[in-house]
Amino acid sequence: MSECEICGRSTDDLYEVRVEGAVMLACGKCARGKDVLHQFSSRERETRAYANARPAQQKEAREEFEIVENYGEIIRSARERLGMPLKVLAEKINETESSLARVERGKSPPGERAMAKLEKELGIKLTVKSEGKKAVPTPKRDEPISMWDAATKKSDAKAGE
Repeated sequence: MSECEICGRSTDDLYEVRVEGAVMLACGKCARGKDVLHQFSSRERETRAYANARPAQQKEAREEFEIVENYGEIIRSARERLGMPLKVLAEKINETESSLARVERGKSPPGERAMAKLEKELGIKLTVKSEGKKAVPTPKRDEPISMWDAATKKSDAKAGE
């Protein structure tokens, strides 16, 4: 038996449906009125259940990095050293000129992807290792969470405020 990702009901009849752009597995009741992409046969349901079953594991500890304090100054001086206008740098790394200007002024730190592009293009290092390694926690749930569980949890949290 599989579980409906919308209401959480256990059922043998599962449908792959599109709900507001997202593809989900739904029971017959929840699939009604939705864009049904596929109805699973009993054999497909069995293989799908085994394919999706994975033992819960603690993700490997990874090194954490922090951005340097004077990142804006480092970026600006490296760009000026190369004689590159802000507009040209923005085009090369596919970022907007205004977002790069904010980064150079130190108003907003660059995202991970933008930081990697800046480091590569300017030949600089914007990150330093943080104090220690942190393990990425894994949730301690035995069963998957349905949309209903998430919605009720959110409404419970709002009621407690």
